[in-house]
Amino acid sequence: MEVQIGKMILYGILSTLFYIVVPLVLFEILEYYNVMTFETSFIIAIIIFGIIGVVISMLRNLFPSDTPANRWIAFGATIYSGIYLFYMFGGFTPGVSLGTYRIDLPMIQVLLGLQLIAWLFLASSGVRALQYFVEAFELRKKKKYTVTDRKFKLSMIFKVLGTIMSLGIAGYFGSLVYSGMNLDFDLGTFTPGIDTQGTPDPSDDTLTNITISFDVDNQGIYAIYDIKMDFYIYNISAVPEILIGESLNNDFGTIHSFNSQPNNEVTVDIVPPILWAIASTTDVEFKISFSTLYAGILVDLNISFEFNLIP
Repeated sequence: MEVQIGKMILYGILSTLFYIVVPLVLFEILEYYNVMTFETSFIIAIIIFGIIGVVISMLRNLFPSDTPANRWIAFGATIYSGIYLFYMFGGFTPGVSLGTYRIDLPMIQVLLGLQLIAWLFLASSGVRALQYFVEAFELRKKKKYTVTDRKFKLSMIFKVLGTIMSLGIAGYFGSLVYSGMNLDFDLGTFTPGIDTQGTPDPSDDTLTNITISFDVDNQGIYAIYDIKMDFYIYNISAVPEILIGESLNNDFGTIHSFNSQPNNEVTVDIVPPILWAIASTTDVEFKISFSTLYAGILVDLNISFEFNLIP
């Protein structure tokens, strides 16, 4: 059987770029600019997966594409590439419901659950692998497995389905980018609740709560489902910092596409109340924990910033 050493080497180089070089360079850039962090075990696993993928790709291109040997190896290579992408997008992260990826920016941390994307890639690879599986039998038996009187090959069915799925995934990614650029979360006012104790003397006034207002604007094409938010207030003037107030499990329901939910308010009780004369000169750190499901992606967003309570 004819072998293709030159083609095998060429595809080995291209596969090295796809499986190893490009992902590692991308990971390094994202970490350098403090956009995402990646665990060392994840990086090592990608390298190991990549080396195996390069070997399989080289074997696939060792034989001409019109031979059963090529189609059998293509079947295995396609399944393997699907598993590789499934792992890369967090599908194999044990015990972590939100997947692998964490985005770290100043004052913002985001956990992304990308299992839907992982399963889409795995399913697409499975369909394309079935194309090569059927083609291997067609070439081996010198017979076209047809599904209609017009001699439409069964392998062509899977090829068309695989192409449609690939286009659908590309469209999904494009819609994610568009929708993400059209989301907005605006914090409004922080209104302190002051108890005067029923006296005109301000020295006994206490800070009992802080009311936060905010707007959520969703002009994307996907709804924001099951929005839950926790609010925390810390006294960072104290050493160590002290949690002085929290409001947990605030449910804001669903914001549908091309809709806004303005003028939301949450009141965070200060426990125990603090003398206003002290509170008004205290530096406070405010933290929001925001979780939702957006376009099939689990999102856990944490925002933190400092402010002073002087009105």
